[in-house]
Amino acid sequence: MASAHHASEALVGQAFDCDFGAFVPRLTFGPGRDLRIQAKLGDIDIDQVVKAEIEDLRPEVFLVSWVEDNGNFIVQVQDHANRIVHNHARLADGQVFRAEGMLRRVPAG
Repeated sequence: MASAHHASEALVGQAFDCDFGAFVPRLTFGPGRDLRIQAKLGDIDIDQVVKAEIEDLRPEVFLVSWVEDNGNFIVQVQDHANRIVHNHARLADGQVFRAEGMLRRVPAG
């Protein structure tokens, strides 16, 4: 299995929208383990940088997890070859949010 370091290098500098319908967070992979999360949830704007764990499961398929500032713990399987994202979140209040959506690469610029 490839190390998390190599997997993160494959994603650095890229941004993706995770389209779950009414909720479409944008994830931008930075250097090291930095992951910028941008989203709008109702009247709430989210824009934060967290440390992510990234594992290479197979070519173009990654397991990505992180903890948000509010305590939400997110785990995603990102299948870039098929443009599908599977999301499992344990929210800070104990609720669970599971969703599957489209993974769309955001053009640079």
